Amino acid sequence: MKKFKFQLDTVLRYKNQVLDIRLAEHGSALAAVRRQEAVLEQARRNRIACEEEYRRKKAEGITIADSMKYETGIEVLERRVQREAGLLKELQKAEEEKRRLLVEARQETQSLEKLKDIKRGEYDAAVAKAEEKEIDDLVMARRSAAVQEGAL
Repeated sequence: MKKFKFQLDTVLRYKNQVLDIRLAEHGSALAAVRRQEAVLEQARRNRIACEEEYRRKKAEGITIADSMKYETGIEVLERRVQREAGLLKELQKAEEEKRRLLVEARQETQSLEKLKDIKRGEYDAAVAKAEEKEIDDLVMARRSAAVQEGAL
């Protein structure tokens, strides 16, 4: 019997390539999210540090001009925190989309691999059946030859 050949092998190879690309894209998107989380956390720490310094200076006594500088600085840092949080949300949306595409690609690949396994099982069963038939035919031929020799 001829060797097993899955008819959709080229499609499966293509889907595996797409899956590899989707894995890389998702990994990049996830890395960007992690980097942005670190940037946001640092921006929050800077704002908190400035607020604490301002409270300390107010307790010690501070001029109105210095107080306004701190308040302006804190507002600037808060806007930066908001901007970085917005960017993080955008990156998270992009990462979620990449994850959705990855899951879709993985499902397509798995379904083709499952179909390949089923076809391989059918092929193996057909080969086993053909071998069994061949053995049965050989046994029958030997019995027939033995009966004919016994009749002579």
